[in-house]
Amino acid sequence: MIYTVIADLRVFLLFFTILVVLFGQIFAVLGVGNSKFEGSALYEYVQEGGDDVPFEEYEQIGLFWGTLFSTLRIAMGDFDFGAANYLTSAENGIYWFIWLLVVVMTCIIFLNFIIAEASASYEKVKENLKAQINKEKSTMVGEAEGQLPYSIKNEILFPKYVVIREVEI
Repeated sequence: MIYTVIADLRVFLLFFTILVVLFGQIFAVLGVGNSKFEGSALYEYVQEGGDDVPFEEYEQIGLFWGTLFSTLRIAMGDFDFGAANYLTSAENGIYWFIWLLVVVMTCIIFLNFIIAEASASYEKVKENLKAQINKEKSTMVGEAEGQLPYSIKNEILFPKYVVIREVEI
């Protein structure tokens, strides 16, 4: 069971990583948070000495990793809309469309993975439930018989073995 969960987790992480990289690259092409692109409103804001620059926390790791981490933060529900203020109106429309896609796609993938794992765990428990109940019953019967004095026990009422037969389908 644990191996199937690990295999499912690997597939999930692969798809999730592909989504984050894909959407991160789309944000990079839009120039979201790129303060070094001449002609953009963010570049002019930085040149004028603006204080609160979006994506400033990613300055040391570069635009590629910055957009990936920003996309990952969006996928996790941590929204920062500061960079959208420095886009043109056409870029802003594309930004919001891509942002909506990121949120919907990653949430759908997250929720489907969680639901699938919960369903698989429930099915495993359901498969073994009858056997587990019978095991617990036999343990309780054994404990109850162990509490009786030896003088009361006889072979007919308390057999040494219990044979259970089931029909396989």
